[in-house]
Amino acid sequence: MSDDKEQLVRDFRLELSTPECFPTTTVWRAKAHLQDDISEVLPYLNASLQDGDYNHDARVLLWNGAGRAYAFRPFEIAFAPVEDREEAQEVAGKMIRMVNEVWGRRHEIEPDFEGRRPPPNILDIYRLLPGTNCKECSYPTCMAFAAGLREARAELAQCPQLWQQPYVDNRVKLSGILQMGDSEVNG
Repeated sequence: MSDDKEQLVRDFRLELSTPECFPTTTVWRAKAHLQDDISEVLPYLNASLQDGDYNHDARVLLWNGAGRAYAFRPFEIAFAPVEDREEAQEVAGKMIRMVNEVWGRRHEIEPDFEGRRPPPNILDIYRLLPGTNCKECSYPTCMAFAAGLREARAELAQCPQLWQQPYVDNRVKLSGILQMGDSEVNG
């Protein structure tokens, strides 16, 4: 743990609320209102967290971890779901310790200013498929297969036609769209 001088966040105020769309729920949203601006640590957190979605211009880092959604903003860490104030206090404490730990190691971390790439458009994927609806991929239609590819529930290898002429170029394009490795492209 870094010493007090290295801590970015020193204190916070906790707020709990119910989601507007479910006012009778027993699950809560929480916000840790911070005394300190954490904008500077966001690119380092983005580099440290798996699958973060960082928007540098908006100064927000979205992240899903341990069954919760988190939003890190300059003076706030919001997260949900939590069951009660005690759990919210515990989670807020863990997130603040993580922010301070990353801040203390920032000289060892290459900051990441990039956000997550949005998923490819299903129609862009579909246009590169054979369009025969042959069901050899185990999907009822090529459009359903395109949706499976987009959601990473399907793999290009499931479509045998993509390894036949004239679809080889389309397979390479699809691989680029889906960011698959060379082994997938070359079969």
